[in-house]
Amino acid sequence: MPLLNLCSNLTSLVTLSVYAVKELTFFPDEMLCNNVSLQHLWVSDCGEFQELPQSLYNLHSLKSLRINLCTNFSSFPVPTGENYLTSLQSFRLWNCDGLTSLPSGMLEHCRSLKSLKVFNCNNLISFPLHFGEMPSLSNLNISHCPKLIRVPTGGLHRLIGLLNLEIGPFSEMVDFEAFQYIFNGIQQLLSLRRLCVFGHLLWDSLPYQLMQLSDLRQIHIYDFGIEALPHRLESLTSLETLELRRCKRLQPLDFSDAMPKLQHLRIQDCPLLEALLDGLGNLVSLQELVLWICEKLEHLPSRDAMQRLTKLRNLEIKGCPKLEESCTNQSGPNSQWSNISHIPKIKVGGSIIQNLKMP
Repeated sequence: MPLLNLCSNLTSLVTLSVYAVKELTFFPDEMLCNNVSLQHLWVSDCGEFQELPQSLYNLHSLKSLRINLCTNFSSFPVPTGENYLTSLQSFRLWNCDGLTSLPSGMLEHCRSLKSLKVFNCNNLISFPLHFGEMPSLSNLNISHCPKLIRVPTGGLHRLIGLLNLEIGPFSEMVDFEAFQYIFNGIQQLLSLRRLCVFGHLLWDSLPYQLMQLSDLRQIHIYDFGIEALPHRLESLTSLETLELRRCKRLQPLDFSDAMPKLQHLRIQDCPLLEALLDGLGNLVSLQELVLWICEKLEHLPSRDAMQRLTKLRNLEIKGCPKLEESCTNQSGPNSQWSNISHIPKIKVGGSIIQNLKMP
């Protein structure tokens, strides 16, 4: 049945999911305004789809709205009236390159919103957002929108239930100071457990507020131009996972600062990294060490430092040719096998070279 002929049958529909309908360009107003029970509206891979109707704001039962891979989608209706989208809990918008802005106030009444994700929208310039209007928000992702100029300025501390935050990179017109300002007051978020932050290669430091998150469990740092880790990592006393990816200027790494609960350390695509220093042995809770695509990486810490990692159960090395050679060669002047042979599971170059039964 053609999509437009469904209008009269939608009054009791709970979920409307439209996938890969080439002829769909828009929903007529009557398709949505007659529906009083619709809770989930999902549109995916509809290349000609351009806009949602004004009746979107009449969907008082709507809980989730998702639009994905709609390359010509370019317009949300301007909100009118009061108390619209009050039941909305999840809003996801990704891979919509035709969209340049969202209307001001669109999410103004979404006080039930728990998850807000806007990412991979390559031409999005403006995304007005007022954090104080979202007391229930637990997941916030505004990432990979390379032309986004108008970004939230502070106010993160108002999201008192926020658990997960992914943010950046934005337009290069947003300088480091403006980006750093977004995080003002973030140390007040005692609920925050996971942070993923994307930067630019020209930025040689991290926002200082990140070093004040004593309750944070995971931090993922992508695309910054840092040469070393900040000296105040010891403040992240609850950190369990640290990931460094595409930090192209990162130099030999030391971990002299105490992170007593760190269990997972992942370093990927850091082409100038040549060595991990003996301070790594201070990570007494470390269980997993993953080293990927670090072409110059040649040296692990000394045998004594590695032996201090008594909880280390998994070592994975891939795309690090010099280190792979010295770790698989069990003898010879450059062998580092004795540094790692006590680790139960070792995977090098995609192959498991040791898999011991753990006690």
